[in-house]
Amino acid sequence: MCGIAGIAGLDRSVLAGGVDGMVDRLRHRGPDASGVRSFDRCTLGHTRLRIVDLSSLGDQPMANEDGTVWTVFNGEIYNFGELRSELQAAGHCFRSGTDTEVIVHLYEEHGADLARRLRGMFAFAIWDEPNQRLVLCRDRLGIKPLYYRSAGGRLSFASEVRALAEPGDRVVPAALGGYLRLGWVPGPATITDGVLELPPGHVLVWDGQAAAPAPYWSGAGSGTGLEPVPATGELADALDDAMRRHLVADVPIGLFLSSGVDSAVVARVASRVDPGVRTFTVAFDTAADESADAAAMAGGMGLAHTVVRVGAAEALEAAASFLADMDQPSVDGLNSWMISRAVRDAGLVVALSGLGGDELFAGYSTFRHVPRIVTAGSRAGPAGRLAAGVLGRSHRTAHSRARRALEGAASGGWAGAYGAVRGLFGAGELARLWPPSRDLPDPVVYEPAAADPPARAVGQLELGNYLPFQLLRDTDCMSMAHALEVRVPLLDDRVVDLALRGHAAAGGWDKSRLLAAAGTEMSHLAHRPKKTFTLPLDTWMRGRLKGPAEDALVSLGEAGQGFDRRALTDLWLGYLRREVGWRPVWALAVLGRWLDGSTRSARYDRGR
Repeated sequence: MCGIAGIAGLDRSVLAGGVDGMVDRLRHRGPDASGVRSFDRCTLGHTRLRIVDLSSLGDQPMANEDGTVWTVFNGEIYNFGELRSELQAAGHCFRSGTDTEVIVHLYEEHGADLARRLRGMFAFAIWDEPNQRLVLCRDRLGIKPLYYRSAGGRLSFASEVRALAEPGDRVVPAALGGYLRLGWVPGPATITDGVLELPPGHVLVWDGQAAAPAPYWSGAGSGTGLEPVPATGELADALDDAMRRHLVADVPIGLFLSSGVDSAVVARVASRVDPGVRTFTVAFDTAADESADAAAMAGGMGLAHTVVRVGAAEALEAAASFLADMDQPSVDGLNSWMISRAVRDAGLVVALSGLGGDELFAGYSTFRHVPRIVTAGSRAGPAGRLAAGVLGRSHRTAHSRARRALEGAASGGWAGAYGAVRGLFGAGELARLWPPSRDLPDPVVYEPAAADPPARAVGQLELGNYLPFQLLRDTDCMSMAHALEVRVPLLDDRVVDLALRGHAAAGGWDKSRLLAAAGTEMSHLAHRPKKTFTLPLDTWMRGRLKGPAEDALVSLGEAGQGFDRRALTDLWLGYLRREVGWRPVWALAVLGRWLDGSTRSARYDRGR
């Protein structure tokens, strides 16, 4: 796990100075080593968190034997052992024991098509000196981040948006609207004008001319739906294989453990491969505290367990650091920030997470609610959808899930229904709070095919929206704020491919299939009510965080972004009367502090 940066297309002296500054902004991602390498038309920069081959031989930028191909790399290649043997048999020589070195030699063999051979989580850049070519590449699901901007005959890239920030940058209205509707900034846009996110599963090749990203994987909608449904044993083999690969490291590995199915499955499979894995759970002083269940689960598996207790006072103290570490605004992430800090403070450098299980095995309520809204809209017909839209704008449905559901039904499509269930605000409600939203398109990025069965359609929506733009983005940002690498074995390529085939089964796959693959002793968890891994922010915002939250909404009204101050006040008062849920209020408070943050004041012209 590392931070990467670079610029191509300018004079060597200009390039080097710019990349030095970018590397400084990414130092938190890789505190163990850093390096910058300049060529006539490109400079590459890197900050390293040492995990595999802890020697200086693994430091980057890294080259092939003759120094004609260079790379900077962030992530893990889980099939690097097989690829290394294959490349050595073809005559390539290796100096280190890292997976990074596989990339430059694989490029020599396959060019920009090398990504199809890689199994892992990755974002990397390759500089091809003889051909004066820069290649950017990102893993299939977007586990590792990569951003770029192209202007004035140059292309720059980095692991975080803030590393690409320039004086005079403006906030993108559509990105801001996406955040306000969904709680995350939908890619490939970012919150910063001119900076784009390289989409998951894409390659971008730059040879002096502006280039568009090209897909090397068909994405969340891969497969025809005609493939045979995998057997449970096939999934069990894939889980075991994925875990063996994800536990390869030269440093200790921990595991985020809740009382839920996904992290329990990861813990069970990990305990069979490495009984020395340590587990960690966040505990709150609320009824939603699941630390006792998680501790009992870890004990039953023979794993050493640590409970991290978090109270309102500590959350208040951590809030400033959490917001400063936020690369783009997000309604989520504080939980990841806190558990990552605890694991890093315990001396670990790598942690496993159960992310991805809900998307692949229908764990979210979206798999029930979204199809119902789509069905309601289709049965209502044009007149019924019109009526639903009118009711959705009624004052009686203000600040309610019913309002969003009616708007979703009125849209008549999967994207509108998904946005209604996942969303923070309905379109009409948001228009009152933030009038510029009236002119913006729907922020949901991925729209399934009309003929897709419900489980497949919702699975594609989750894999193409919520997973990459909130869960994976937040996990990377908040864990790397503490120089902690988080690995997600349920999103291993082989597991994902099997799950996507399972989406084509009658009714789709659910968590019972995942539990069966992990072992018969896990089957009892199928009947446990789902608990979300969230901090008790509602309780805190009515207590110690009440003043800071209110101040943040005031700040948002003064941010020069077009918010209606009276509407913000009404929303806050409605929250205090328990007429409004905590998530939209928290989202606005985070945005207010994010826009007002001193770390961003020099980087964002707020577009008055």
